[in-house]
Amino acid sequence: MSLEDDLAHAAETASGFAAAGERVEAVLAAEPASGQRVYLCAFAGANGRTWLALGADGRVLTSRAEVREAVSISALCEIADEFAGVETAPRLATPAYLDELAAGNAELGRALAAALPTIESLTLEVESTYKQELT
Repeated sequence: MSLEDDLAHAAETASGFAAAGERVEAVLAAEPASGQRVYLCAFAGANGRTWLALGADGRVLTSRAEVREAVSISALCEIADEFAGVETAPRLATPAYLDELAAGNAELGRALAAALPTIESLTLEVESTYKQELT
């Protein structure tokens, strides 16, 4: 199955968790550790944005550490893409992908370091609006 198919399947699974008036707005695929696929799902609704992370098997992740890792690598890769001017089709956010973009680019490293407060703010948003209790 292609990544696009995986994302569509994750969006379909996530839609079952949407509250009344909510819809799945985006799904990001991340692999914070080798073989640990996570789909970070953003929902949009009248009350703002909410979040849910699904494992590769479709189960809802409730580990705060797993969710934080997925948010962090996803955000870092998004910022790196923007900084490098990379326009990508759906891609998997991984440490290896980030290393590939950063190879020989000290400016990117500085940009990512400067973005850490923004990434922490996003992580706090995800945690505070998460659809399940995090442990």
